[in-house]
Amino acid sequence: MIRALVYHFSPCVIAAIISLIGIIVGFAESSCGWSFLFLIILVPALFILIGVDWLVKTMTKGKILYIWIIEVVLIAIAIGILEFE
Repeated sequence: MIRALVYHFSPCVIAAIISLIGIIVGFAESSCGWSFLFLIILVPALFILIGVDWLVKTMTKGKILYIWIIEVVLIAIAIGILEFE
């Protein structure tokens, strides 16, 4: 049971859920300020995160430890690039 939850809720899926929450908040406010900017940034991020999750799960053949290590490293690199650019 825990293995199935850990497999399905990997770091990229958790980040995609956070992006989806941001998209919903952006639609709810629907002004031309920061909420529109969130939509422009988070919609592509959502699709990229889901694609990376699928790719990593396909390449690792479902090995949970490898999935978590690779996805955490990829997210850390992405945050590092965006933060220090």
